[in-house]
Amino acid sequence: MSGLDLGDPASWRPVEEFPGQLFTERTWLVGAIILGVAYGVELTLFSQCMTLLIKQTKRANLKSTMPLIVYISCLFICGSIFMGAAANMARLSFIDNRNIPGGPSIYETVMFSIPVDNQGNAAFVIANWLADGLMAWRWFVIYRTCKLHIAIVMFIPVATLTTSFIMGTLFLVQVSAPASSIWATNSINFTLPYFCISLALNIVSTIAIVSRLLYYRHRTASTLGTAHGTQYTTIASMLVESAAVYSISSLLFLVPFIVEHPIQNVFLGLLSPAQVIAPLMIIYRVAQGRAWASNTATKIMTRNARSNGQDFYLEEGRGESTPEFKPTGSI
Repeated sequence: MSGLDLGDPASWRPVEEFPGQLFTERTWLVGAIILGVAYGVELTLFSQCMTLLIKQTKRANLKSTMPLIVYISCLFICGSIFMGAAANMARLSFIDNRNIPGGPSIYETVMFSIPVDNQGNAAFVIANWLADGLMAWRWFVIYRTCKLHIAIVMFIPVATLTTSFIMGTLFLVQVSAPASSIWATNSINFTLPYFCISLALNIVSTIAIVSRLLYYRHRTASTLGTAHGTQYTTIASMLVESAAVYSISSLLFLVPFIVEHPIQNVFLGLLSPAQVIAPLMIIYRVAQGRAWASNTATKIMTRNARSNGQDFYLEEGRGESTPEFKPTGSI
């Protein structure tokens, strides 16, 4: 190696086989690096959630903590499979097959449907279903005390979740076809509608849930005074923060994807850890006892009322409380 003739450094730069080739390759490489950083965040959050849940697990609450442990484990497994597949694809494209005509970026595109990449694609879609399912569940938990029939309340999240499941399946079928990818033009491409539906579910659910929490805050403040109700704002902020992780990541990918700009490759790999990190942020708050449960409204109103020295009559199981009179209905 010491006697290797390096030649003129100006000759080290490869000749581009198509305009923007090197820039496109850089976007793929930067995307792989960002994915590794995001996976570190994912691993940290998973470890914190698992530690808290295991510490809190007792025989009395086994039925409530075990589903959360299984849920975050499935999420993390999916995220890890995607990370492994992406790392393997980076190795194949930038090292093992770097002399492919067009360079590593062409390999990433034309080999999108090979088995190692399909493993990552399947893990990505399953994690997306799990994340969407948690959002629908949070909708149910917060709206279950609404006076409307639960079937009406849950129509939007269930319909959107079902559509996401169907589109996710079609997306997997598409990208698993030989020589196919998310950029396929020779057949129906489900990539854009699939990601848009998932993003829409995330945004609509967050708006609906936060609106409900702010309504609770308004009722608390109007009844007990403006000094109360901050718990609702805290929970709402947490949901907005967790939803923003996936929403912003999706938009960062979708906008350049629609206009066909190579910068999309930087954010493509970020979608998987983003959709794992967002639910883990919520589960972490749940494990800390700082998220919303079906009786949270009752607990908050009762605690605030006692601090004010007011008498409250609570409607059992409905999360309702009103000072000095028994409520006639539920919201």
